[in-house]
Amino acid sequence: MYKRDHRLTVILFVFAFLLACAPIAVETPSIAPPAFDPVLLNTIVAQTAEAAVTQTFVSLPTSTPTVTVTRTPTEVPTSTPTFLFLMATPTVPSLTPTLEISSNPYACRLVSQDPADNSIVSKNADFAVVWRVINVGANAWDANSVDYHYFSGEKLHKQSVYDLPNSVPTGAQIDIIVNMKAPKAEDTYLATWSLRAGKEDFCKLHLTIEVK
Repeated sequence: MYKRDHRLTVILFVFAFLLACAPIAVETPSIAPPAFDPVLLNTIVAQTAEAAVTQTFVSLPTSTPTVTVTRTPTEVPTSTPTFLFLMATPTVPSLTPTLEISSNPYACRLVSQDPADNSIVSKNADFAVVWRVINVGANAWDANSVDYHYFSGEKLHKQSVYDLPNSVPTGAQIDIIVNMKAPKAEDTYLATWSLRAGKEDFCKLHLTIEVK
């Protein structure tokens, strides 16, 4: 009887020990997920974005911005150039030299001669010499009292004396014309003519030609 009770006790002890060591299954109450709230989600997103912006702003280095002033260039007025055309007035040399009146009663100035000295004239050729002279004397050349005539040199003339065609006042000019004939021989010839008033000769006129 004692042994059977002892075994029962041992069995109960073993069974109790096994119960004590076996894991106890505790039923975990099921938690239902929270209901989806879109307003709450937008609020969380907005707060998250604001926190990110704030953190970024705080993390940026503090610096004073440099302001670059751009100057608007002042418009320079464009000036229109003024062209001045200066027309030079050509100076035409006077063909008549400055007239100087002599204190002598009778005087002249040679202006031109045709043919010029040392001109070539054919043998035995007829030609005329023209001296243009100006009266620069104090007296006028009266056609009734003044003439011109052969004075010296080779006798090339056909007529030895001529009357003035008209009177010549002081400062006026006149052509002295003499008809001539070249010699037959080739050579250089010189002839001199002169104006005269009464018996006074003045204004000697010379001609040199080459006859060939």
